[in-house]
Amino acid sequence: MEWLIPVPTLQIDQIQVGTITHSAKPLIPLSYKEADHNFPSLSILLPSLKIKSFDSSTGHFVISLADNSATLLKLQSLQDMLLAHIKMKYNAWFPNQRTTAKKLTDIKAGFQPLIHGNELHLYCPIQPQIAQSVPFYSKGEWSSSGIQTGLLVPGSKIRIVLRIQGLSFHINQTTSQWSGKFRIQHKLLALLMPV
Repeated sequence: MEWLIPVPTLQIDQIQVGTITHSAKPLIPLSYKEADHNFPSLSILLPSLKIKSFDSSTGHFVISLADNSATLLKLQSLQDMLLAHIKMKYNAWFPNQRTTAKKLTDIKAGFQPLIHGNELHLYCPIQPQIAQSVPFYSKGEWSSSGIQTGLLVPGSKIRIVLRIQGLSFHINQTTSQWSGKFRIQHKLLALLMPV
C-alpha cells in the first residue's frame, strides 16, 4: 500500500533528502517524516487540475497550475528547496568534481524543472507495457488497460497521484563525471479524471 500526502497538508520542512546512490544514474532519494511516521518515499495527491497539453509521442504532460496558486506555491517551494540542497551538498555528493561558487550560482542552467512558470511538467509513460500498469480512473470506473492517452486532452480536469523519487543526475558516459544536467525524477502512480 502506498501512503499519499495531499498537497494541502504537505510540509516542505518534513521532506528528508537522502544520500546519493553512486551508479550509472545517480539518484538522491526523498522520504517524508511526519510526527511519529516515516514514509520511505514522497508520494503526493494533487488536487483536480487542468491539463494544458499532452504529447503522445514523448509523454510530455503539462498541467496548468494557474488556477491553483496554493499548489503552485507548494510545488515551487519543494523545487527551490531541492535546488538549495544541491548547492549546499554539491562537494560532498561529487567529491571528485570540486567547483567554484560561480558555477554553483549557475547550477539551474542544467536543471530540467518540474515547475516552470505556472505549469507542472511531468512525463507520462507511453510504452504500452508501462502505461497499462498505471491505474487510470475515468467515467466512474477503473480502466482495465491503464492510461487512456486519448482522454488526456487540453482543458480536461485530472487528479494525479505522483511519487517524487528524488534528484536524478546525468553522468557523461565518456568522463564518468556529472554533466551538470539533472532533474526531479518522478513516477505517475495513478491518474483520475473526475466524472
